Amino acid sequence: MNVAPEASSRERILEAALDLFARQGFAATSMRQIGAAVGMRAPSLYNHFAGKDAILSALIDAHGPANSAGRLASPRYRALAEDPAGFCRQYAADSLDQWLGHDEMRFMELLSTERGRLDAHRAQFVDTLFETEVGIAADYFRGFALRGQIHAPDPKECARLFMAGLTFVRMQFILMPPAPAERAVIAQALDRTVSNFLELTAPRPT
Repeated sequence: MNVAPEASSRERILEAALDLFARQGFAATSMRQIGAAVGMRAPSLYNHFAGKDAILSALIDAHGPANSAGRLASPRYRALAEDPAGFCRQYAADSLDQWLGHDEMRFMELLSTERGRLDAHRAQFVDTLFETEVGIAADYFRGFALRGQIHAPDPKECARLFMAGLTFVRMQFILMPPAPAERAVIAQALDRTVSNFLELTAPRPT
């Protein structure tokens, strides 16, 4: 595996660890192997991470729902705080880019293959998804509802409904098949999901 030399030591370690964890499993990967992949002696790794568990925690903080949560807090999304359709379509487009990214696909493969062995780390992932990411998204939907732009009696459940629709598309076209569908096919499915969601949550006539 080639790791870009311009990347920071921490980034190089995470990139190498993700590759090794995904290919041969968390338990089968040693700190020595990670060090060899980045041209670093294993003891030097401990200047950056306390051990494999710390590396995996950092990967969870960098990928999956943590990645999405970070985007939602960015100025680009804040600029869509009064545009429900723009927000939903941007979220779907960014999600597709993330899902089809090489590192993200390896990360999901790692979580899937290590199911049952990484309970504490999976709990970290789940908490980030169902609390952090949903909570930030709910704030947007709460604002949309207060301005009368959408019908959302419970903004948090509205956010969960929106994210669940996208997740279903991801499962059907990316995670469950032997190989992901063509990008255009996934994009069309996401567009249908977003359009239907916006129709369902459209303001009610008074």
